[in-house]
Amino acid sequence: MILKSAGSAPLLRGAGGVLVIEVNYSILHFMRFPISVALGLLAGLILSIGWYAMGKSIGFYSVQVFINVYILKLCLIIAGVFISVYLVKRRNNGFLEFKTALQTGMLYCLVFAVIAAIFNYIYYTYITPDTIDYFVAEAKKYAEGMGNIKGDDLTKFLDAERSRFGSFAAIPPILFWGLIVSLIAGLIFQKKDPHAFSAN
Repeated sequence: MILKSAGSAPLLRGAGGVLVIEVNYSILHFMRFPISVALGLLAGLILSIGWYAMGKSIGFYSVQVFINVYILKLCLIIAGVFISVYLVKRRNNGFLEFKTALQTGMLYCLVFAVIAAIFNYIYYTYITPDTIDYFVAEAKKYAEGMGNIKGDDLTKFLDAERSRFGSFAAIPPILFWGLIVSLIAGLIFQKKDPHAFSAN
């Protein structure tokens, strides 16, 4: 028995009572991306949905949202890098060069960081456009209450606070932690192929 859908490959095939699940053409096309790119896109989607859901449920002006988003980013970096590196190793018959592991992890993090930056822009521009002004105003109240930041120093302080919400500000931390996790994953999963050609 074969089940088909329009414009796709067979979805289910029965033979001897065994069902074999086949993937449609759209999924196959998506999986032509490198594993790290596909997982990076997926992680960015998870972050975007999670970020919006937390802002909606906890409150867009709650500091707890930013703490939770930061934790979510770290979890996605760690899980995504390790899964990406593991899948690449499995695809290579259990062998993996340290350099390949590092490249895989960093490519995943780069894609993830770009998606995070894009959603960061959408979030603060369209979803909750007054959040930045709210937190900058709160920072100004705090600085004025302390009484040790005034004049030009206060202006610089507030500019620095505002820049923390910038889209590009989300990229460096992801790449930094991604590098550390990729190095660790490379050390754990590396296994040289004894039959591979070596120039040394």
